[in-house]
Formats: sequence, C-alpha cells, structure tokens
Amino acid sequence: MHRLQTPAAALVLASSLAVSGTAVLAQANSAYRSTDVVAGKTHRLGVYGNVQKDCTSGPLPTVRVVTPPKHGELNVRNGKLKAGRISRCPKLEAAAQGVFYKPNPTYKGADEVSYEIKSASGKVESHTVRITVKDAPPAEAKPTSDSHPDL
Repeated sequence: MHRLQTPAAALVLASSLAVSGTAVLAQANSAYRSTDVVAGKTHRLGVYGNVQKDCTSGPLPTVRVVTPPKHGELNVRNGKLKAGRISRCPKLEAAAQGVFYKPNPTYKGADEVSYEIKSASGKVESHTVRITVKDAPPAEAKPTSDSHPDL
C-alpha cells in the first residue's frame, strides 16, 4: 500500500482499462464525479488496469496525484481483479491498481481529490472526485461494493 498525501507524491502504475464495478474501456480524457463516504472508513474511488486483446494483463498505468485530499488520505494498492469481472476475459485475474480514499475519523463535510491515470501508450485521463464525508450509516445498512477496501 502506498500513501499519497502530497502533490509531489506519485506512484508508478499504466492502463487503458478503467474498472469501477464492471470492466469498461476508459474513453474520456477527464471525469468529474461525486461520492458519499463514511468518516474514518476506506472508500474505493477507482480500479485501473490494462487487459490486452489476448486476455493477458499489460503494463499498469501511472497514477499521479494532482490535488491531494485536505481531510484524509489517498492510497494506491496493487492487486488483482477476480476472474469474471471482465466479461470478454472471464477467466482472467487481471493485475490492477485501486485508488482509495480514507477520511479522517472525526471529519464530516466536503473534500476533493484529483488524480491522473497515464496509460502505457501515453494517454492521460484526469479524475476529479468531490467527496461528502458523512456519519456512519445505521448498523443494519449493507456496505456498497465500492466501500470494500479490496480491489
């Protein structure tokens, strides 16, 4: 696990595949979105890898933090996607990088992160995520798949 808390901190990765729940080819040059997270709990912002046409893992992308969070930490983890997550390659356990945000345990309110994903081919995608940090949900609420810290 790598902690990225300053603009100068960066982690080398590489990809043209962005996965968030299901595998999709990343086509946009920039993405803006928002998400709600629970104070003190790790939340997955994205998963990035590179699957070749022959269903093998290619070089991973480079992740560069543009704007670090002000009220938490941003982490990048190496891992593998479970077989079946990529429909065109159902048996592949693809190498991937997960980008995770964890807010400070006592913070509630707004935060924002920006990072870039640079593929092995040189394509750069910018991601800006506006984050709302909230209190923990009631005990009976089920966590979403994006809140689980595994890839």
